[in-house]
Amino acid sequence: MKISMIGAGRVGSTTLYTLLLEGGITEMAIVDVDKPRAEGEAMDLRHALALTQNCKIVAGDYDVTEGSDMVIITAGIPRKPGDTRLDLLKKNTELMGGILEGVLKHNPDTFILMVSNPVDVLTYQALKTSGFPSNKVFGLGTVLDTNRFRALLGERLAVSPDQVVAYMMGEHGDSMVPVVSEATVAGIPLRDFPGYKPEMVEELITATRFGGAEVIKRKGGTFYSVAPSIASVVRAWRNDQKKVLPISSLIDGHLGDLAEMTISLPCVVGRNGREAILDPHFSPEEDAQFRNSFKVLKEAAASVGL
Repeated sequence: MKISMIGAGRVGSTTLYTLLLEGGITEMAIVDVDKPRAEGEAMDLRHALALTQNCKIVAGDYDVTEGSDMVIITAGIPRKPGDTRLDLLKKNTELMGGILEGVLKHNPDTFILMVSNPVDVLTYQALKTSGFPSNKVFGLGTVLDTNRFRALLGERLAVSPDQVVAYMMGEHGDSMVPVVSEATVAGIPLRDFPGYKPEMVEELITATRFGGAEVIKRKGGTFYSVAPSIASVVRAWRNDQKKVLPISSLIDGHLGDLAEMTISLPCVVGRNGREAILDPHFSPEEDAQFRNSFKVLKEAAASVGL
């Protein structure tokens, strides 16, 4: 199985390292505008092969990606302190046009996993540009936000975060929607779990919503939490896990009347990519917040002609 990474920055390189340690990938290709950086990352990863899986690892121009089973795109202009993800919209949609041209020239039939921000709009751009079916183009969406939220809830409630089932949905950005009305901890409704307090949950929602910005403020970027989140999507696809993940993908007629935008809802992810979308049972407040998030993204996409 061949994975290509477009972008050899901290997110891309940390993701490749995570995937190499996991195994199951037989070939990796790395493309970056900084070619020496991409070559260096490939060399560094190859030097670990005696202790990991046997994997062919190359770097170069887009031709090295040919025959990819999946292309992961992390390249983009990085978010700076004080920026929202949507601030990057115009610059990164222009940049993404050239990236997609290079990818599609050598991969007319692949899966595309978008990570670059603003991820929802760029996923929509990749879908429209490629003409691929909607199951084959999806973004990381709110997978990272959901993992942050679960980690914070687990920490505060003194339980393992993998026992927490609570989602962030909608935009991967300021209008993301915390869905807590049906959240559970080890099968127990969150509101009934020992230690639950509404004000505590509100505090953690805020910490989740602005967690990325706080990390960026302190260390200049996020990648240790991003890479395993990306790897979880790749793993669900590669191993046909049928795992439910809040990826960003095209919704068309879901939740009654919402159509033609890529946004995060719980999706079944397997070897055929996004195999199903699950419409959640929102509370009235959550439904209103999700519709607002959808409106924000539709307007953002329209502002750049998508």
